[in-house]
Amino acid sequence: MATNQQRRKQQRQNILAAATKLFMRDGFKDTRIKDVAAAASVSQVTLYKYFDSKLALGHQIVLDLIEEGYADYQKMVDDHSRSFRELIELMITTKTTYARGINNDFYQFVADDMRGEFGNDEAHQVYDDGKKRFWDSVIARGRAAGFIAPTLSDEALMMYLDMYVQYFSSPTSHPTFGDAIDYKKYADQLMHLFFYGFIGAPPANDDESTKE
Repeated sequence: MATNQQRRKQQRQNILAAATKLFMRDGFKDTRIKDVAAAASVSQVTLYKYFDSKLALGHQIVLDLIEEGYADYQKMVDDHSRSFRELIELMITTKTTYARGINNDFYQFVADDMRGEFGNDEAHQVYDDGKKRFWDSVIARGRAAGFIAPTLSDEALMMYLDMYVQYFSSPTSHPTFGDAIDYKKYADQLMHLFFYGFIGAPPANDDESTKE
């Protein structure tokens, strides 16, 4: 029999799962708390015991999406059954497919939360906390496969990553884009430029089968 603590944990997860589905489908603004409560099979009073506002609920979902995203991408990197080129192509495809599948309004909400628009920088901090371990593993695989130019240092690659992230984390730094939705339109192209810019140069030998 489940304990009260286990039941509370499961109830909280049900709320988060229901809210994530609704936010992704209908957007943050158009999703009502009563709709989330109904989808999670709880009362609104119960929902507010876990999250005191819709903003708090949305913020927690952003944090979860960041952590789950790192975990999902780390599994890709750790799977050595695919080549490094195949890994990069999978990461690009996964990122752009995700961007296309998310409601524009919620996409903007995630971007705003990452920028600290709601009064705290926790989302950006969670991203930073997982950044080094993940990208170190990507760089290591790229080097082992001979796909990252040897003239590029790890430090320079991390600077490149930070410049990319900071560009889209500051709403005043990119007048070309009106908002995150404009960025979403070009997600596939930007992901292509980012990942292949990260490599730095094409390998001298395209056959990496003997290197990994």
